[in-house]
Amino acid sequence: METVPTNSFSVQQSSIDDESPTFWEHIAVTRRWGRYVSEIERHAIEYAQGLVSAPTRALEVGCEGGRWSRMLADKGWQVVCTDVNRDSLRKCQARIPEARCVLVQPTDTTLPCDTGAVGLLLCIEVFPVIEGAWFPAEASRVLSDNGVLVGVFINKRSLRGAFVHSRAALQRQEAEENEHRLYTRSYGEWKQRLPQYSFEVVYEQGFCWFPFPRKSDSPLIPLCTRIESTLGLQKMTSVSPWIVFVARKI
Repeated sequence: METVPTNSFSVQQSSIDDESPTFWEHIAVTRRWGRYVSEIERHAIEYAQGLVSAPTRALEVGCEGGRWSRMLADKGWQVVCTDVNRDSLRKCQARIPEARCVLVQPTDTTLPCDTGAVGLLLCIEVFPVIEGAWFPAEASRVLSDNGVLVGVFINKRSLRGAFVHSRAALQRQEAEENEHRLYTRSYGEWKQRLPQYSFEVVYEQGFCWFPFPRKSDSPLIPLCTRIESTLGLQKMTSVSPWIVFVARKI
C-alpha cells in the first residue's frame, strides 16, 4: 500500500472542483434507482453511528469521492479514506482536507490502520473486498471492541445472482464474465462465519430485488420499491440480491 500524505494534493488543489460529483455520486442523485440504493445505504450508516457512544476514527474502504466520509467528518469522525483510484482520492482529499487518504492496490489484503484503532468501518459497494476471504479477520483486527462494520454484500444465492451466472455462461461476453465473478459468495454462508471473527450482525436489509440496472431512471422504480417493502422482501436476506448489514465487534 502507498500512503498519500495529506499535503500531497495541495499543489493541484486549485484545479480540483471538490463540489463536482463523481460519476457514481451523479447516479446516486439524478437516477431513481441510484437514489433508492443510496438512501438504503445512508440509513444503515446512520444506524451504525447510533451504536457508537462517540465519534472516534472511521475507515472507509473504497471511498471514491468521499461522500460518505465527508458525512462522517461533518459529524465529528476522524476519517481514513482508501481507494485504488488516485483521481478519486484526490477529490476526496480536496473535500476533506483533514482526512488521511491512502492509495491502495486491488491485491492488498490488509487495511491501513493499527489494531483496534477504528470505531466505524465502511465497505459500501466494494464487492471484491467484502467477498475476500481475508476481509472479516482484517476488519476485526482494526476495529475496537464494540466497533461497527457497515457493508453491502451481493448474494450468489439469489435470483439475480443465478441470472447473472446463467447469462455469463450462455453469452460469454467479457463484461458479463466480470459481473459473474462478483456474485461469488452466498450471504448466508458468509454471515455464518462472522462469529468466528467476533462479529454479531445487528441490522440487515435486503434490496435490489427488481432487475433494474444501476443507472436506471425508470418511472416504474417507485412502484417496484413499494412492492418490495409491502411484500417484506427486505427481510428475506438469505435470498436477497443485495444486502446492507451492520455488524458489531463483540
